[in-house]
Amino acid sequence: MTTTEIRTRPPHQVELSFTLLSVALLAGIVEAILQAARALEEGGASPSAIAVQGAIRLAIYGAVYALAVAMRRGSNPARLTLLVGLGTVGIGSLVIEPAAWLLSANGFDVADLTVASTLIGLARTVHLIAVVVGLGLLLGAGARRYFARR
Repeated sequence: MTTTEIRTRPPHQVELSFTLLSVALLAGIVEAILQAARALEEGGASPSAIAVQGAIRLAIYGAVYALAVAMRRGSNPARLTLLVGLGTVGIGSLVIEPAAWLLSANGFDVADLTVASTLIGLARTVHLIAVVVGLGLLLGAGARRYFARR
């Protein structure tokens, strides 16, 4: 760093957004592990299919984390990519499966809940809330000023 370069700390909104996006990623990892364990136990997927799905998820989560780190450092393109990518595909992927399940002919019955399905639902709920709130923070005035200066 040269003497003319000044590092500014991200505003609290950006720091909190980064933390929440990290929490979302961790919740997604927990959910993926629980889903994989359930699929293996129920015989719903082969170990190789689960490994491929896990590798894809890991690559996506790695890219999201890299974007979140760049966003925290002040990259407006990373911020916009997170807002658009997670705000559309990310949230959609979290909502479509449970919504389809709730709207199916089977509906929802508390008696059908298992420990696994409850933990998966909890992980997904944490994931969704963390993404929505984390992205919302990136739209605040303090965050916009921070990225406008970069």
